[in-house]
Amino acid sequence: MSSSTRVAPLGTDPYAFQPGYYDLFRASRGEDALPDPRFFADRAPRGGHALEIGAGTGRITLAVAERAATVLCLERSATMRAVLLAKLAERPHLRPRVTVLDRAAPHFDLARRFDFVYLAGVLEHVPHPERPALFEAIAGHLAEDGEVAMDMVLSEPVPDWPEHVTDEATLGDCRYEMSCEARPDGDDQAHLRFVYRTYHQGDLVATEVVERAHYLHRPDAVIADLAAAGLTPMAGTALHPVADGEDPGTLVARRTT
Repeated sequence: MSSSTRVAPLGTDPYAFQPGYYDLFRASRGEDALPDPRFFADRAPRGGHALEIGAGTGRITLAVAERAATVLCLERSATMRAVLLAKLAERPHLRPRVTVLDRAAPHFDLARRFDFVYLAGVLEHVPHPERPALFEAIAGHLAEDGEVAMDMVLSEPVPDWPEHVTDEATLGDCRYEMSCEARPDGDDQAHLRFVYRTYHQGDLVATEVVERAHYLHRPDAVIADLAAAGLTPMAGTALHPVADGEDPGTLVARRTT
């Protein structure tokens, strides 16, 4: 059986090939999959209005939408948006609550404020110089008594590892495998290379490659930029290195009073 290889060019949609695999591998992890929807959903005010920056395929969106009156989602990836819309099509009770827009952080102006703003697995895609503008945009869209929640505020070292298999799942006669390679690429930054391989009855039939930058946002720098935007972390914020079964670097902030 012949095998094909596709490579997503740098600078294009970093999720060009990934949305289907994204949910498949997270489903195989069950409740251990990160980001944890419960962390964000539990903070969403019942009956409030939420803004999600970087909705992806909607794993967190759907959980928050079960509590919030409305969720406005910003997502730049067309392939990710397509999966999210398909999920909403299967959940008629959520359709009036969720709006999905083709927008990207940090440059957005929605001319309204929200009770809850959240970023799940998003900061790693934000270049460090854009972080202050992102927090200023969030502050400008946050209600006076609103909260912003995020993860990926990390103290861990810059990743540096050879390609190795990180996830696999089986559907019918096909086995899907994801491997990842990371190498340092400047201060608090790494270059990631993901390889997705599809095997049919043991034969490799397809390979898809995605490469992108990974930015590590450190607690002290994040807290300083939040303060400059008029936002203060709440007591009890959990900032720590990533460990198995933990939420990576979660942080919740409110307007400075």
